[in-house]
Parts: sequence; C-alpha cells; structure tokens
Amino acid sequence: MQSQHVASDVVQSFADSRGAAWLTVAMAISALGALHVVVLTGARIPYAMARRWRLLPIRQARSHRLFTTPSGALIFLGSLAALLALSGTYEELYSLFVFGAWIFFALTAIALFRLRRKEPNLSAVPRWGHPWTTLIFWLPAVALTVNLWMVRPVRSSLGLAVILGGVPFFYHAQAASRLRRS
Repeated sequence: MQSQHVASDVVQSFADSRGAAWLTVAMAISALGALHVVVLTGARIPYAMARRWRLLPIRQARSHRLFTTPSGALIFLGSLAALLALSGTYEELYSLFVFGAWIFFALTAIALFRLRRKEPNLSAVPRWGHPWTTLIFWLPAVALTVNLWMVRPVRSSLGLAVILGGVPFFYHAQAASRLRRS
C-alpha cells in the first residue's frame, strides 16, 4: 500500500530488480506508443476544422506533399502540448481531456447507431458485429464517463463546460459554411 511504483514492485517481488527494470522499459515504450497515436489522431480535428471552416490559426490546412500528413495541424498540436507541459498545468488539463475523450467516445457510438439507422446501405459504416460491438464499446465508455464524474466532479464539470463552450462555435461555423455554399 505504501508503494509509489506498484507494478515495478510487484514484478520485483518475483523477478528481481532486472525484471522490474524491463517492466519499466515496456511501460515507457507503451506510453510513447499511446502518445504517438493521440498526437497523430488528435491532429485530425484541427486539420479538418481549419480546412473546412478556417477558424483556427492553422493557415496551412493542407497535407504535406511527400508524406500526406497534416503538417500545420501537427505543428499546432505539438506546440500546444509543449506549452501545456512547460506551464505545469498539463496534469490538470490531461484529466479534463480524459473525461472529454470518454464523453466523445460514448457520443460516437450513439452517432454510429443513428447513422446505421438513417443510412443502412452506407458502405463506409462498419457492418460486422453491429449493433453488438458498438453496444459493447458504448457501455464501458458511459461507465468510465460516469465514474470519472463521480471521482472528480469539479474537473469533470470543467471539462464538460469546455466541451459545451465549443458548441456555439460549431453552429457559427456551420452557418458560415452554409452561407458560402449558397
């Protein structure tokens, strides 16, 4: 109960300090892999917004010619992450991000249910296992969202406020997009 490094201490109890060191290396590699995925998938949001509505300070809303990556969005996200890490508020903001991410995961599953009902023949929508796989994904997403809210109600409420604060910008951008098309 007093341990600050629970996993390493457990492994050390049966595989000596060398096993604990290997576990630490494996956890670091796993964390870097997860960070890689978060940054690369996270860059899609500002890239898509900049390309469609031109709201963000990412004027380079096009892909890199050789690598076809959203370079402007990646630079924006990397700069924002560095700023947050250097400000000392990264852990606080990360907890807000985790809460917001699980809300979005739950809403994504609901959107998939709605889309499959509205457009049953759409080829881009996953068919295998639906609706059971979507439901199996949705249930833990809702459970984790509710659990995070119960454990950290203030941070979770702040995260929800940040998310809801973006709603007027979405509707403004959507209206501006409709005006441009007409």
